[in-house]
Amino acid sequence: MKIASYQHGRATVVAPREAIVENDCADVQRSVLEAIANGASQIVVDLGEVPFIDSAGLELLCELQKTCADSGAHMKITSVDEMCREILRITDLAHQFQTFESVEEAVRSST
Repeated sequence: MKIASYQHGRATVVAPREAIVENDCADVQRSVLEAIANGASQIVVDLGEVPFIDSAGLELLCELQKTCADSGAHMKITSVDEMCREILRITDLAHQFQTFESVEEAVRSST
């Protein structure tokens, strides 16, 4: 899976470039865990180029949210397209995540 990982202000941005499905979850997990290991206190998962998230991907996002919280980091999700937003709504997971329209907005937020 193609994943961009970069610093934006005080946040580490992890930006998958494809659908987050079972076969690719380990790559996304590795990117977020690497950011935590490198001391990131704010992690932004940019879903701007993610057209779909399957059940394994949803489970992974929930696990990563907990892992970040347990390590003292804050995880935020940005740029959720209409399909992924609907998936989060239907599965009743939308309230589990702090979501923002853009990486810039997530980085500017206080938590």
